[in-house]
Amino acid sequence: MKILSILKYSFCASIVLACSCTKLDEEDVLYDQVTQGNFFKTDAEFLAAIGAAYTNLYGTFGNADNIMPLQEVTTDEMVVPTRGADWGDGGHWVRLKLHTYNADDPRPGNSWSVLFAGVNTCNRVISILDPLGTPEAAAYISELKALRAIYYYWLLDLFGNVPISIDFTQTDPPTNNTRQEVYDFVEKELLENAPALSKTGPADIVTYGRVNYYTCYAVLAKLYQNAGVYTGTPQWDKCIAACDEIINSGKYALMSNYNDNFKKDNYGSTEFIWALPYDEIKATGFTMPLITLNPAQQAVYKLGLQPWNGFASVQEFYQSYIDPAQNPGPQGTVVGVDPAGTPTTGTADKRLSNFIVGPQYQADGVSPLLDGAADATDPNGAPIVFTPYINELQPAAWRQSGARIGKWEIYKGGTGNLSNDYCIFRYADILLTKAEVLCRKAGNWNDEIAKSIVNQIRTTHGGVDAYTTMTEDNFLAERGREMFAEATRRQDLIRFGKYNSAYRFHPQDPSDNLGPSGINHLNVFPIPATQINANKNLKQNPGY
Repeated sequence: MKILSILKYSFCASIVLACSCTKLDEEDVLYDQVTQGNFFKTDAEFLAAIGAAYTNLYGTFGNADNIMPLQEVTTDEMVVPTRGADWGDGGHWVRLKLHTYNADDPRPGNSWSVLFAGVNTCNRVISILDPLGTPEAAAYISELKALRAIYYYWLLDLFGNVPISIDFTQTDPPTNNTRQEVYDFVEKELLENAPALSKTGPADIVTYGRVNYYTCYAVLAKLYQNAGVYTGTPQWDKCIAACDEIINSGKYALMSNYNDNFKKDNYGSTEFIWALPYDEIKATGFTMPLITLNPAQQAVYKLGLQPWNGFASVQEFYQSYIDPAQNPGPQGTVVGVDPAGTPTTGTADKRLSNFIVGPQYQADGVSPLLDGAADATDPNGAPIVFTPYINELQPAAWRQSGARIGKWEIYKGGTGNLSNDYCIFRYADILLTKAEVLCRKAGNWNDEIAKSIVNQIRTTHGGVDAYTTMTEDNFLAERGREMFAEATRRQDLIRFGKYNSAYRFHPQDPSDNLGPSGINHLNVFPIPATQINANKNLKQNPGY
């Protein structure tokens, strides 16, 4: 089911843009050939044009380059240890974990560039479609405006005070807008354009991978959920209403098997509100196997590229899946490994499948997999045993330390890029969003309706006992177990007031309250120095 409309009609024409936000010359060539007289006669031609605005998304999720590491490596969920000569990268990954990132660091810079490239492409295509004045063009313009608002939603979240640019003909260097102004813009654009978009469900082959009515409301739900952070004014009622717009549609439901959301052929998941349809050949960029596995596992999975042995989970986060205090009751036995590789047992959440731990084997499934470059101090020696324990952040983390990311099925014979579709907004997140806001509105984390929602997810996906009593801390832990590696954790920790706290490999942040609403300035990233240098009208975020 990979030959979907948005792929078939557009990605082949603009795939050169899929993994880069800097090659705008190819985009220029495409649109230099487009005129009102020779194009836009069929749906296929419209889709070929708007597809270019979607290709920037392939540089945002599922890889080490942009949004995912900013939302995950900076938190208590994920870490990229410096393993000798590997993953040093000038100390960038360590600075993300320590919250000492600066305006010259590459990941915030990459995200700024790829997101504004998306905004720029939306503006470009809108400027071409707008003169057509046809109902068909108007519908596609609404879709592009909603997509542009989503790019701005991420910019709002990551950087706060960014310039709003909606005129492709503008030549004057833009100035910053306030975070409140960006928030208002995103809300307005989504509300105004959602009614013109389709109300199709998750398996509709025509609109799959594209922004539809429910995508808009998923973004609005997340916007309102974080409104207190963004503007200082909570929007609980608006958030609940946005969630209900999706829930009451009847088009979405929890998958009975959590892992089915993340398998290779996951098209048609009833949880997918908006998915990014990756393809290992035609729409690349989902490089999770490469950024997390050991190089020796190339032969095991028959990958086209050798993995880079980087991303891992934080020990305490991994252990939250097997902590009896978090998961009471007789759910069976799971085998883990201690720092020395000795098996350990305990009750476990089924979502422990998010990780790869324990002894690793060759393709025959029997012979131990060996790492010829194993650290002399590693108690496991050459046999590769992924342990939740990581001996240090830098400079010499053991090559096989750290539970690896196995949430998305890593199948044999791939290129190193996955064909699994990546769900950007998932129904389980909307359910958890509503539950959280119900608790906040009631001032009671044991709210019965909210608890029933959380327990539905716990029992369906986790296979663990329902909470009889719910607290703020175990609600946050439940969000983490469900949404691990889906680029929500930084938002969650900021909203729960824990982003600046001490956790493994991260000391407590200095308290400076330089940002809006008294928040720590580290809760937004610095505007990249390259952008400040190129545009003197831009002002750096406070504290950088």
